[in-house]
Amino acid sequence: MLKKLKKLLFDRFIPVVGAFCKNNNEYINVIYYHDIVNGNGYGSQKTNIELFKNQMQYIKNNGYKTFTFNELDSEDNIKYDKKSVLITFDDGWRSNYTEIFSFMKEIGIKYNIYLEVGNIDQNEEYLTWDMVREMYNSGMVGFGAHTYSHPDMSDISNINPTKEFDEANKRIMDETGITPKDFCYPFGKWSDKSNEYILENTCYTRIYTSNMLYSYQQNGKIIFGRNSINGDRPFSVFKNMLKGNYNIFDTLRR
Repeated sequence: MLKKLKKLLFDRFIPVVGAFCKNNNEYINVIYYHDIVNGNGYGSQKTNIELFKNQMQYIKNNGYKTFTFNELDSEDNIKYDKKSVLITFDDGWRSNYTEIFSFMKEIGIKYNIYLEVGNIDQNEEYLTWDMVREMYNSGMVGFGAHTYSHPDMSDISNINPTKEFDEANKRIMDETGITPKDFCYPFGKWSDKSNEYILENTCYTRIYTSNMLYSYQQNGKIIFGRNSINGDRPFSVFKNMLKGNYNIFDTLRR
């Protein structure tokens, strides 16, 4: 009974409250995925390809504008608009190329990938640098950083910043010519101290959490909340996440 109540509150009540508070959305709304699979999906980690295509077709059919990371340098593009969405993928799974790249080009939907650099060209389940370059050169896919080895960053003192930031950034630059401005926390784990360190010591100007937060500015840079697209939830939840109606969820909890 409690589980059903929580589901009802999340699926129905939260987006209604969020819709009343939509003026708190200042920056573009962000959604995210991981791996795209042909079989059964699993939560937010694996999304069934047909479900994903249906969601992208909804975005296309309803006139949403999509952007690459580079295009967020424009003040007009980065500000909140009820018909704009930033589509992102964590890690750099190979399916982000093999399963969806041609489809996304065909329907004209742009997307972005945060690279877990240590696995690129090293793990057969992840992208190769040739794939990354092809996608980037198409103008349809943007790339950001997701550290080198995907550590828990809730305590910044437990990581090696030279490896996780500097080495990762250098590899992205050497392979693509991109100086990454966009950074996403592994596992969605972060802290205010992590943010402070990154803001002061890295080239990133846009930092992405895995919380449904109203994005905000700190030290002239932007901390983004994001909406995890979970295939187990109703399509109505997906539509409300596109609108930014769920950004109130973790904002209230914090």
